Amino acid sequence: MRRATKSRAFTVVRQPGFAYRNLEGAFPTLFCEEVELESLAPRHGTPLYVYSAETIRSRLRAFDRAFRSIPHTICYSVKANSTLAILRLLADQNSGFDVVSGGELERVLGVRSKAAAKTVFSGVGKTVAEMELALKAGILLFNVESASELLALARAAARLKKRASIALRVNPDVSAKTHPYISTGLHEHKFGVPIREARRLYAEAGKDPNIRVAGVSVHIGSQITDLTSFTDALGRVADLVRELQRNGHNIRYVDAGGGLGIAYKDEPEVFAKQVAAYAKAVIAPLRGLGIHLLLEPGRSIVGPAGVLLTRVLYRKTNDGKRFLIVDAAMNDLLRPSLYGAYHEIVPVQLAGPSNREWEITDVVGPVCETGDFFARDRELPVVQEGDLLAILDAGAYGAVLASNYNTRGRPAEVLVDKAKAWLVRRRETTGDQVRLER
Repeated sequence: MRRATKSRAFTVVRQPGFAYRNLEGAFPTLFCEEVELESLAPRHGTPLYVYSAETIRSRLRAFDRAFRSIPHTICYSVKANSTLAILRLLADQNSGFDVVSGGELERVLGVRSKAAAKTVFSGVGKTVAEMELALKAGILLFNVESASELLALARAAARLKKRASIALRVNPDVSAKTHPYISTGLHEHKFGVPIREARRLYAEAGKDPNIRVAGVSVHIGSQITDLTSFTDALGRVADLVRELQRNGHNIRYVDAGGGLGIAYKDEPEVFAKQVAAYAKAVIAPLRGLGIHLLLEPGRSIVGPAGVLLTRVLYRKTNDGKRFLIVDAAMNDLLRPSLYGAYHEIVPVQLAGPSNREWEITDVVGPVCETGDFFARDRELPVVQEGDLLAILDAGAYGAVLASNYNTRGRPAEVLVDKAKAWLVRRRETTGDQVRLER
């Protein structure tokens, strides 16, 4: 066991949503806004997702301020977190949406039908039924990713006597310098069409009476921290836009996609400065084009707005190797197993002397897979069986990727707004899981 040589304090966790507070006569405890997280576990059980409404609002405002010099619409990427209460919160802030399936579109329409006018539909495998749903709803833009999709969309629009507004998603062959599973902008990836092919497809689309050429789209990946990747990709998009405009196409929109990364490790993040630098990298290549910019942030809006609460079930030692076995598992938060992703893990209740003990341990779940882990060889304060841990930055690609592996019910979700906490998704039961089976 390793002992701390000096006091280590978790003073600020993820402002404005999550921070430790000293309650009178007690050790510091982790709060979500004005709600003590320790109080939510007995009411709703664990594992439990908890989201901060103010964090979501503040990060959305930061995007709007950073891009105020150019006409723009923020189209929140629904795939990051599609919980209805969060979509409703974003719609209340006048956000648009980016969807990649008919199901996501139905969620958006269920929250606010008028949101269709600020919704873009992305994805490489849109079905005809999904296209028809989007055409009837009157979405803003289809981000088309292949010649075959363009033909299918034109036919669907003709049957419905509609005109589909489209942008071609171009593949700029620019590296996002991120994990290979979430990099999408190179020629070997399935996404988009090469710019040289896009020129021909735009010419064909411009002749189709059921297609309205309206924009150019690009998205090179996710969790991107090297901003030069955005500048490089949008520089190539800008060149294409100029060429298309010279050829008579009315290019009104550039969809710059999403992908801005967040700081998963416990390091200072000044989001306003980060998003301002991102805006500079995106806007610079587009100046003078007279376009309306569409943005698709997801992770950078909701990632730090959520934590996954989990309770320590057992402490275990195998020949000196330490494990904390918790009640959350890979079916609740897949990112560490899928990507080897790093998430900070902190105790909900800080207790003991300032020079408390620390240890190197693995934090693992109960699922029967060696890949069921949240942290390996992580230095953490010593916690006991029954203690609560918070896995940070779990607001994006957390609950939305949850599954029923090992017939485990998906976690409950709670949305906190100041001093109020709402259960926005109840815990899934075995009965819920088997209801559709015979």
